[in-house]
Amino acid sequence: MVAETLDTTEALRLVLGVSRLGENDLRGWWRGHALDTTGRYVLSGMFRRTWRPAALELDVAAATRTHNELLGRSTALHLFSDLLPFRRWSIGWLAEQKTVADQDPLLSLLEGWTPETSTDTLRAWSASTAPLHGETLGEGLLIGRLTPTEVADPSTLLEVAQLLVRAYLDQGEQLRPPYFDLAR
Repeated sequence: MVAETLDTTEALRLVLGVSRLGENDLRGWWRGHALDTTGRYVLSGMFRRTWRPAALELDVAAATRTHNELLGRSTALHLFSDLLPFRRWSIGWLAEQKTVADQDPLLSLLEGWTPETSTDTLRAWSASTAPLHGETLGEGLLIGRLTPTEVADPSTLLEVAQLLVRAYLDQGEQLRPPYFDLAR
């Protein structure tokens, strides 16, 4: 079971929000149809009760693959990076949603997103007060640097997730994955 605290709940909501944002009916970054009308038609026929969590699992996998391909190195700490806990928390939570009688309303909320509501909602969820500065490097957007100590600090993680999510909001169809460099 995923240990749900306020910070983990907020962080997984951000990860799932960006995962959904990348679908074809919104930004088209992953070229997927998991929660849109096509995905609903296909997946709800195969997984009657659990199609929404399954759809978001597909989105998270597609987002992870896309980020890893564009950034091309393991020390780029992005929202779906193996070196940050956000993706693992999200996948664990989605697995739990498949076993509960009443799935979390977040799943239906994400399904109903439009291009306008997705951006507005993610902007509200990522209300970090820290200023956002980024530098375009290669295919990505470098937000800053994090030390291993900062990566291990639970109080820093939610702010990191919020900063990363804010960097997606003003991007169009051309994705530049935001990331932090791992400083050693």
